[in-house]
Amino acid sequence: MAHLRRGAAAGLLAGFVVALLFFVDYGPGTNLSTIAHWFALSGSSLDKLVGFVLLLAVGTLFGLVFGAVCGRRRLTMSQSVLAGLLTGVVWWVVIVWLLGTIIRHGQQSLYGVMLFLMSSLLYGLVLGSLYGQWSG
Repeated sequence: MAHLRRGAAAGLLAGFVVALLFFVDYGPGTNLSTIAHWFALSGSSLDKLVGFVLLLAVGTLFGLVFGAVCGRRRLTMSQSVLAGLLTGVVWWVVIVWLLGTIIRHGQQSLYGVMLFLMSSLLYGLVLGSLYGQWSG
Protein backbone atom coordinates (compact mmCIF):
# COMPACT_ATOMS: atom_id res chain seq x y z
CA MET A 1 0.00 0.00 0.00
CA ALA A 2 2.93 2.33 0.65
CA HIS A 3 4.01 2.08 -2.99
CA LEU A 4 0.59 3.41 -4.08
CA ARG A 5 0.89 6.35 -1.68
CA ARG A 6 4.40 7.09 -2.93
CA GLY A 7 3.22 6.89 -6.52
CA ALA A 8 0.21 9.15 -5.91
CA ALA A 9 2.29 11.73 -4.04
CA ALA A 10 5.03 11.70 -6.68
CA GLY A 11 2.42 11.98 -9.44
CA LEU A 12 0.69 14.88 -7.70
CA LEU A 13 3.95 16.79 -7.32
CA ALA A 14 5.02 16.01 -10.88
CA GLY A 15 1.63 17.21 -12.13
CA PHE A 16 2.10 20.38 -10.10
CA VAL A 17 5.47 21.02 -11.74
CA VAL A 18 3.94 20.59 -15.20
CA ALA A 19 0.99 22.82 -14.28
CA LEU A 20 3.43 25.52 -13.16
CA LEU A 21 5.28 25.19 -16.45
CA PHE A 22 2.03 25.65 -18.36
CA PHE A 23 1.16 28.62 -16.19
CA VAL A 24 4.27 30.60 -17.15
CA ASP A 25 4.38 29.65 -20.85
CA TYR A 26 2.88 32.37 -23.08
CA GLY A 27 1.49 34.36 -20.21
CA PRO A 28 -0.55 33.38 -17.21
CA GLY A 29 -2.04 30.00 -17.86
CA THR A 30 -2.71 30.07 -21.60
CA ASN A 31 -1.89 26.39 -22.03
CA LEU A 32 -3.96 25.45 -18.99
CA SER A 33 -7.02 26.49 -20.99
CA THR A 34 -5.90 24.05 -23.69
CA ILE A 35 -5.93 21.21 -21.16
CA ALA A 36 -9.48 22.12 -20.10
CA HIS A 37 -10.50 22.20 -23.76
CA TRP A 38 -9.16 18.67 -24.34
CA PHE A 39 -11.39 17.39 -21.56
CA ALA A 40 -14.36 19.39 -22.97
CA LEU A 41 -14.47 21.53 -19.84
CA SER A 42 -13.69 24.88 -21.41
CA GLY A 43 -15.93 27.82 -22.15
CA SER A 44 -15.99 29.62 -18.85
CA SER A 45 -13.79 32.11 -17.06
CA LEU A 46 -12.44 29.23 -14.96
CA ASP A 47 -10.72 27.42 -17.87
CA LYS A 48 -7.25 27.94 -16.43
CA LEU A 49 -8.21 26.77 -12.97
CA VAL A 50 -9.98 23.73 -14.42
CA GLY A 51 -6.88 22.91 -16.50
CA PHE A 52 -4.68 23.27 -13.42
CA VAL A 53 -6.87 20.96 -11.33
CA LEU A 54 -7.09 18.46 -14.20
CA LEU A 55 -3.29 18.29 -14.45
CA LEU A 56 -3.08 17.62 -10.73
CA ALA A 57 -5.78 14.94 -10.90
CA VAL A 58 -4.39 13.21 -13.97
CA GLY A 59 -0.88 13.47 -12.54
CA THR A 60 -2.04 11.76 -9.36
CA LEU A 61 -3.86 9.08 -11.34
CA PHE A 62 -0.79 8.33 -13.46
CA GLY A 63 1.29 8.30 -10.26
CA LEU A 64 -1.05 5.70 -8.74
CA VAL A 65 -0.71 3.55 -11.85
CA PHE A 66 3.06 4.03 -11.72
CA GLY A 67 3.12 2.94 -8.07
CA ALA A 68 0.94 -0.07 -8.83
CA VAL A 69 3.10 -1.18 -11.76
CA CYS A 70 6.36 -0.69 -9.88
CA GLY A 71 4.79 -2.38 -6.88
CA ARG A 72 7.08 -3.68 -4.25
CA ARG A 73 9.95 -4.20 -6.64
CA ARG A 74 13.22 -2.74 -5.53
CA LEU A 75 14.16 -0.30 -8.30
CA THR A 76 17.44 1.51 -8.54
CA MET A 77 17.25 5.25 -9.06
CA SER A 78 18.12 4.94 -12.74
CA GLN A 79 15.45 2.25 -13.25
CA SER A 80 12.90 4.43 -11.49
CA VAL A 81 13.78 7.44 -13.67
CA LEU A 82 13.62 5.35 -16.84
CA ALA A 83 10.24 3.94 -15.78
CA GLY A 84 9.11 7.50 -15.06
CA LEU A 85 10.22 8.68 -18.50
CA LEU A 86 8.30 5.80 -20.07
CA THR A 87 5.27 6.86 -18.03
CA GLY A 88 5.78 10.40 -19.36
CA VAL A 89 5.65 9.07 -22.92
CA VAL A 90 2.45 7.17 -22.10
CA TRP A 91 1.06 10.39 -20.55
CA TRP A 92 1.87 12.24 -23.79
CA VAL A 93 0.24 9.58 -25.97
CA VAL A 94 -2.92 9.35 -23.85
CA ILE A 95 -3.45 12.99 -22.90
CA VAL A 96 -2.02 14.94 -25.82
CA TRP A 97 -2.30 12.64 -28.77
CA LEU A 98 -5.43 10.69 -27.92
CA LEU A 99 -7.48 13.40 -26.17
CA GLY A 100 -6.08 16.48 -27.88
CA THR A 101 -5.76 15.25 -31.42
CA ILE A 102 -7.89 12.17 -32.04
CA ILE A 103 -10.93 12.72 -29.83
CA ARG A 104 -11.10 16.52 -29.79
CA HIS A 105 -9.87 16.82 -33.43
CA GLY A 106 -7.42 19.52 -32.45
CA GLN A 107 -4.62 20.67 -34.67
CA GLN A 108 -1.22 20.85 -33.03
CA SER A 109 1.54 23.08 -34.28
CA LEU A 110 5.09 21.78 -34.13
CA TYR A 111 5.64 24.07 -31.14
CA GLY A 112 2.59 22.59 -29.38
CA VAL A 113 3.69 19.02 -30.06
CA MET A 114 7.20 19.70 -28.77
CA LEU A 115 5.95 21.67 -25.75
CA PHE A 116 3.61 18.90 -24.66
CA LEU A 117 6.18 16.17 -25.38
CA MET A 118 8.86 17.92 -23.33
CA SER A 119 6.42 18.68 -20.51
CA SER A 120 5.33 15.02 -20.52
CA LEU A 121 8.94 13.92 -20.26
CA LEU A 122 9.43 16.43 -17.44
CA TYR A 123 6.43 14.88 -15.69
CA GLY A 124 7.98 11.42 -16.06
CA LEU A 125 11.39 12.60 -14.90
CA VAL A 126 9.99 14.21 -11.75
CA LEU A 127 7.69 11.24 -11.11
CA GLY A 128 10.47 8.67 -11.43
CA SER A 129 12.96 10.74 -9.44
CA LEU A 130 10.64 11.35 -6.52
CA TYR A 131 9.39 7.78 -6.46
CA GLY A 132 12.97 6.48 -6.55
CA GLN A 133 14.08 8.79 -3.74
CA TRP A 134 11.11 7.95 -1.55
CA SER A 135 11.58 4.22 -2.10
CA GLY A 136 14.68 4.49 -0.09
